[in-house]
Amino acid sequence: MLNTNFYWFLVEKLVVSAACECGYSTHSIKSNENKVYTDALETDFLHLRDFTAQQDWNRQVWNIPPVGTARWGRNMTLDTVQLNPLVGDVGTTGVNGGDPGLQMYVRGGIPEGEDVPSAEIATVRRDMLYGSFRVGMKYTGEHGTCGAFFFYWDDTQEIDVELLSKLYTDPNKADLLLVIHAPPDVPTSELFRPTTVGFRPDFGYHEYRFDWTPEKVTYYTDGKFLWESTLGVPTHAGGLTLNHWSNGDPGWSNGPPAKDAHMEISYVKAYFNTTSETSNADYKSRCRDPSNANAVCKVPDQTSPPDPNQSTPFLSPNKGKPAPNSPPPSNPADPAAPVTGPVDLTPPTQDPETPPAAPSKKVSTDGSCGGASGNTCLGSEFGDCCSSYNFWYAAPWMTHNKCP
Repeated sequence: MLNTNFYWFLVEKLVVSAACECGYSTHSIKSNENKVYTDALETDFLHLRDFTAQQDWNRQVWNIPPVGTARWGRNMTLDTVQLNPLVGDVGTTGVNGGDPGLQMYVRGGIPEGEDVPSAEIATVRRDMLYGSFRVGMKYTGEHGTCGAFFFYWDDTQEIDVELLSKLYTDPNKADLLLVIHAPPDVPTSELFRPTTVGFRPDFGYHEYRFDWTPEKVTYYTDGKFLWESTLGVPTHAGGLTLNHWSNGDPGWSNGPPAKDAHMEISYVKAYFNTTSETSNADYKSRCRDPSNANAVCKVPDQTSPPDPNQSTPFLSPNKGKPAPNSPPPSNPADPAAPVTGPVDLTPPTQDPETPPAAPSKKVSTDGSCGGASGNTCLGSEFGDCCSSYNFWYAAPWMTHNKCP
């Protein structure tokens, strides 16, 4: 007599093993090229109900004291990362009310101690080398925080998408900050690009994406090209990080926010090559014939804002959850995860060949500069450089107009 349970288990195993066994094909919207990557990391935060049920991400616990002009330090804690999954399969409300997804909090008000409670998660895997990396995210509307999605190995091998809520004053547009951290011999003035998009990041979910190849880094939002850089392209494998923080620095995050601020993550999708010998050996053993149907899965482009009221396609069978009978991860999910931070976001120093301009205006006493203020930050207590947003920035490479 046929054991039907075993039969369906075998069929399911065969179907899973026959899907995407030879990789994931991503499409470059800008160049209309396709690239195949061996590995995938997909996490569906809209339906994740237990953080420890997945093995791809760790919540981070660390703190860093105030530095420079920051008024407070940053304290990454476990309770600032919370799950608010959808009530059903699709919808617009989480089980705890409000917007669904992984919620990353910055606590509001003047902190009781020296640090602002903030949030960070990072991938267990640090072996990602080139690929296409995407996040579905709704940012906070509370002024005074910085949110970021980035690849990181060290301060010279980093690709960032950063959002500053203090910039969001126009209901129809906003600026994203696209940053590459590179070795000091790369002209740093070319590695920072404020880019205007025709939407407010806090009004809805959007996909933020960067594609990283040996030749270039290309940024998109909702499938629309933003910027491409061939300078400072990372060459070392690393991992992904999402964080949301404030330290009161008038030149960057400002804040802290007046009340608790949270951003929602609906998904992360990453398709990449790996430096892991184990993963590469597994790929070679499972990819028997790339010409087979579904052996290489085509990754769809997200060309409109991702809507939690509609299903989002995933290609990997587990979507961040442990596979059946899989061994525990070598770096298990929190709360037993080791402290790994902080991730240092200190920008590179200015190109030494670019001298600051001489002051010709009133020295700023409040961090404002340029525009109608008539002030300059050159020679001020804040630092020497003014951004195109008419406030002080922490380093000259983060400006459009150098140091007016």
